[in-house]
Amino acid sequence: MAVVIEPGNDVPADETPKAETKASPRPAGKGKYLRYTADRRPVTLTFALLALHFLAFLFAPTWLAVLLVVPFSIASFFIAPLNHHHQHFNSFHSPILNRIYEVALSLQAGISPYGWVLHHNLGHHKNYLNQHPNPEQVDESRWTRRDGTTMNRVEYTIKLVASHQLDIYKVGQKHPRQWRNYLLMKIPVWSILFVLLFLNPVNAVLVFILPAFVALCHTSWSTYEHHAGYHATDHYDASVNRTSRVYNYLTCNLGYHTAHHARPGLHWSLLEKLHNEIEDRIPDDMIIPTFFGR
Repeated sequence: MAVVIEPGNDVPADETPKAETKASPRPAGKGKYLRYTADRRPVTLTFALLALHFLAFLFAPTWLAVLLVVPFSIASFFIAPLNHHHQHFNSFHSPILNRIYEVALSLQAGISPYGWVLHHNLGHHKNYLNQHPNPEQVDESRWTRRDGTTMNRVEYTIKLVASHQLDIYKVGQKHPRQWRNYLLMKIPVWSILFVLLFLNPVNAVLVFILPAFVALCHTSWSTYEHHAGYHATDHYDASVNRTSRVYNYLTCNLGYHTAHHARPGLHWSLLEKLHNEIEDRIPDDMIIPTFFGR
């Protein structure tokens, strides 16, 4: 049976359905703690890598911490899409476990909990078809200049990294509950970073802060290809898709981007199925079968 397309049918990151009663059997793929058992892999990866970060912070001499900046940054490239998926569809039934997971993601991906919710879910997903110079409510991840011309990738990346906090603030003023949660969740993240900086400022920068910032820049760089250059009018001709099996394994189906924008609240494990159902409506030049390039 075909999946019905419901544009904008998003699941707020801090609202999860009530857990099923003990008398009700869990549907296939659903877990006791995780809403979908497919999240075992990303959750395990996130905490395993975070443990390596802490081991390096505690025991690595400065020369080794310097050498670890690159591998930790690259590893965080693949934590960023997990953060994205979780902020669209919380991984755990328990709100407490979701908040703990968000701290672990934030320390590696460089984006605070609820930052994705405000900038991406409530901003970009609502406005991504709106680009300069026409709309008043322009895309928070806009790829056009004020005169409507297309930014190059470097310009887009610098602009997004430099302005995302201001855009988060602007969106937050329209969504006070999410804005409050965003501010509250900065407390545990900043508290951890403050303690790390107090104990060993050099290793804190090399092992945590610098790789997270590089991951943030890479996230901005990689999102350029998703929409830039396509002045679209609906979901089907607005997003570039990567169908490489390796790419989608490593990013948990981030490549099925049209399906994601059509159903933002759909769990990542179901995006391939939806992509297959709508693929004939996506322009051929917006489906890239390779990991790199076109």
